[in-house]
Amino acid sequence: MDEGLVSVDKFSGGSQAYFLTHLHQDHTRGLGAAAGWRHGPLYCSPVTARLLPTRFPGVDASLIRPIAAGASASLSLTSPISGRTVSLHVTALPAIHCPGTPPAPN
Repeated sequence: MDEGLVSVDKFSGGSQAYFLTHLHQDHTRGLGAAAGWRHGPLYCSPVTARLLPTRFPGVDASLIRPIAAGASASLSLTSPISGRTVSLHVTALPAIHCPGTPPAPN
């Protein structure tokens, strides 16, 4: 995949779509920048979407794109190398260890 299309748990800018797997501190570095998050759409779980503004008040709420566990989303991005449209289909998977996720059966 071309660099500059998507970033997962990396929020320094330079991508067209961003994915936040969960709100643990080691996965959110870069979201708390002084100017707030304004680099592009930020895909995350619905629980994370609700908690994100309380933990990072500078995040532009219009950029948050919740995807429920098991749900899918289609993205059309532009390759920074070829300029062609790149279609991605993503499916959210539960992390199992985050707020709002039911515990695994014993």
